[in-house]
Amino acid sequence: MILFCCIFITGNYSQKYRGEFTKAEFNLSVDRMNFFVDMFETKKQLIDFMEIKNGDIITEIGAAEGYNLGVLSTICDSVTFYAQDIDSKSCSEKKINSTAKYYSKRRLSKQTNKFVRVMGTTKESKLPENKFDKIMIINSFHDFDEKDKMLNDIETKLKQKGKLFILDGFSFPEDVQTCPDYGIHVLTTMDIELERFEKHGFFLTKMRSPYYNATHYGNALVFERDRKKAFHFYNLKNEIDPLVSHSFRFKQKKIASDSIIVKQITDSLLPKIDKITNVYEEFEVWIKDIGVNHLRKSEYVSAINIFKANTLFYPNSYQAFYWLGLAYKENKRNKEALINFNKALVLKPGNAECISRINEVKIKQ
Repeated sequence: MILFCCIFITGNYSQKYRGEFTKAEFNLSVDRMNFFVDMFETKKQLIDFMEIKNGDIITEIGAAEGYNLGVLSTICDSVTFYAQDIDSKSCSEKKINSTAKYYSKRRLSKQTNKFVRVMGTTKESKLPENKFDKIMIINSFHDFDEKDKMLNDIETKLKQKGKLFILDGFSFPEDVQTCPDYGIHVLTTMDIELERFEKHGFFLTKMRSPYYNATHYGNALVFERDRKKAFHFYNLKNEIDPLVSHSFRFKQKKIASDSIIVKQITDSLLPKIDKITNVYEEFEVWIKDIGVNHLRKSEYVSAINIFKANTLFYPNSYQAFYWLGLAYKENKRNKEALINFNKALVLKPGNAECISRINEVKIKQ
């Protein structure tokens, strides 16, 4: 099942810059990053969002060959991963072992994680009871035939304080997205799924990015059984969303190309950027994605303005300055490109992408 291809890739041009940091950060190719490549840029972002700790017991329901678990196994230790699926062909013992072996070779140290394979049905996971610290459903919940029955089952598998991670694609109101897997079908809106999860006692406590089609249809959601924590999350979300909604305008070329308007929006967001990031943990990557969309269309002024805003939001982020440098480079403004690549290099010394881009710019001077 390859949903992210229909969600994220709309043409050959759209793959440019995809997984820009993947090789250096994860020692993996873009295809081996699987669904994560369109969600997170760095190890820290992925680890922080997934909250993985030594000793965790984690399962992915709908794991197929186990690539997502393989990615996680390169950045964590002493975790037991359960690869669960209903397709014994894609999730065979041989394929899971092959996946584990492949990703083990990409680690900087000896593999300390374990892999277990479990076959289930469309209604039951067949996983052990009350076992898991984290249950992940990545790029497959939309294809579940028995969503409510599976959530009933998941309730019994997750520890009381465990967390449920849903990384998937969603439609937006009046903006319907379809998935071609297993016969074309419509992706539901997030509101419908949030209501479904609450019915089963799972409450939203964290999101990757705002629910708005500024970049792509994918999002990452975290659910817990803690109503008070969810109440606090929604209070913060309701406080900052009126401000965050102004950033949606960055998608429009007319707005993004106007440095005065972009600065006005940026200045309105800056005082609340910490609160915004507390609600939308990958707001930086989300803003970056908007800039990259402009960059792919050769809308260089728009891209520069958006990336410049991101350096103000996240002045300690090497990625923010890297992307600004790249936009200047593509716009043949080599002096500004070098300034920002070097800022990125100061923030992360030895960064291979920055060094490579700096050398490219110097050759052209």
